[in-house]
Amino acid sequence: MKQILLFPLLLLFTVVSAASQIVIDGRPAVCDSATGMMLLSVPDSVFGQPYSAPVIALQDVTGLMINGQQITDHVDLPLVDGVTSYPVEYLYNGKTVNSTLRFTYLPVMRLDGEFNGEYANGKVEMILPDAHEALQYDARIKWAGTYGVHKHNYHIKFVDSVGAKMDVSFFGLRNDNHWRLDAGTVDMVRIRNKAAHALWAKFGHKPYFADLQPKARNYVRGHHVEMFLNGEYLGFFDMAEFLDRKQMKLKKYDDELGEFHGMMWKGKDGTPQTLFNQSLPYDNNAENWGGFDVTYPDIDDVCPTDFSVISNAVDFVTGSNDQEFADHMGEYFDLPVMVDYYIFMQTLLAIDNTSKNIVWSCYDSQVDKMITPSVWDFDATVGQTWYDGPTHYHNAEIQPEIDMDNISGRFTLFPRALLWHRLRDVPDFRLKMFNRYHQLRETVLDADSLVAHYEEIFRNLERAGALDREYTRWSKDTDVAGLPLNFESEFSYLTDWLRRRVAYMDTHTFARLLGDVNADGEVNIIDVTRLIDYLLTDEISLIDVVNSDADCNNEYNIADVTSIISIILRQ
Repeated sequence: MKQILLFPLLLLFTVVSAASQIVIDGRPAVCDSATGMMLLSVPDSVFGQPYSAPVIALQDVTGLMINGQQITDHVDLPLVDGVTSYPVEYLYNGKTVNSTLRFTYLPVMRLDGEFNGEYANGKVEMILPDAHEALQYDARIKWAGTYGVHKHNYHIKFVDSVGAKMDVSFFGLRNDNHWRLDAGTVDMVRIRNKAAHALWAKFGHKPYFADLQPKARNYVRGHHVEMFLNGEYLGFFDMAEFLDRKQMKLKKYDDELGEFHGMMWKGKDGTPQTLFNQSLPYDNNAENWGGFDVTYPDIDDVCPTDFSVISNAVDFVTGSNDQEFADHMGEYFDLPVMVDYYIFMQTLLAIDNTSKNIVWSCYDSQVDKMITPSVWDFDATVGQTWYDGPTHYHNAEIQPEIDMDNISGRFTLFPRALLWHRLRDVPDFRLKMFNRYHQLRETVLDADSLVAHYEEIFRNLERAGALDREYTRWSKDTDVAGLPLNFESEFSYLTDWLRRRVAYMDTHTFARLLGDVNADGEVNIIDVTRLIDYLLTDEISLIDVVNSDADCNNEYNIADVTSIISIILRQ
């Protein structure tokens, strides 16, 4: 059950943290121990308006003044927005304290505890902008992802008063005990990962078992929060769902029979196995096989595990001939999702998501061995690399006018990713991929739509004042190689990059000339006769598989001949 703490006057000292000396409209104004800034979460509707609200000062706080007003039980301010600050002065235990009051409409989250790479006990306080209370929880918390940085990602597992798992729901998202705080640490605009997940949610096919599990999601959703750790402001984070069995709705392991059903693995390292380049014997007593971490069932719960499904998929890619691969790839891989994932990688130039940072899932290994990919960790996209040095900033190798095959191995393993190369060499897969891309170009991959998707996230943070506070906290930090954060400039770079990327894909990566059956750059009667030859012989090498599907229905038949004749007549 949620532990909800209200703020009646007599209990203020016991329930409000030492980092909060005043409570405005029921919500504590959380104070940054490093700068003295007080941050108050208020409803979005308050922004751009005068603000009037009740105020309660903690015991031992006297002589409170806000914006030059002597405060007894109420405050009136001329304007609330993300950048305006108001001076605050008061006596605390007889000592004068000077501070500033700033506002956000994002939730404010406080973590207390000492954390590292192992789970440790901690406290969580969530202050929501539209509530008149603060929510407090016990939790087990640890760093997630890269260690050795200043702005860490975090795993949070909520527990009850006796340490048992406790599910909670925030922001209308799922009800669960496991959440993740994504810091966007090396991202020069801090939104790439969140925007990528939300973009995939817009167009990625549902997994192959969606008819059985319509609520399955092969992505995570999140909500930005502004976070304090032990009283120190750490900027904004994306508080997101966790990509796990529950998110994917995989069938549970049968404890009674000791039987595997739903299974999940994460590509943690770029290896010959996660590239699907090379087979390797596996050890079911290990947590990792060939760079794949088993994530469900957890190795601590079920050991030995079973790597056979993911291993068999690698064996198939590495050991099948071209005809076997084309005939049976749909038995091993969720092809509609694979089509979309390939387009997604190319659109965002996702250089670090071609072997590692892919989560593979099997719904029920007792029924079907097919695996499906899910998106994960897309910081190194849209013109940025994963490397936290000066070269990750607008590097020449990751500009939009480049094919992923031509990026050097220091940034991406895609040129060696056998799985994706074998898939795109299969005529049917290639045809579906091209037609799907041009279908998506009419909607979510329209350049204006794509830019608007990123801009909505960016401007929301800007209006809340979170970008300004993030800059103050992290600009020139070693996490970003000592570089200055210039969010507006980086966002301009990002949007220009996206527009240029779409133009490049139209003319290179997914370029087609419908009706140009022999791929000579022209559409004429020779193309008609060549397609007829194909229809009579079924010899696929006679035709360009993309250009020959003149009516874009993923088939070759007499209707395509008619369409090509129409194209010639219109010329």
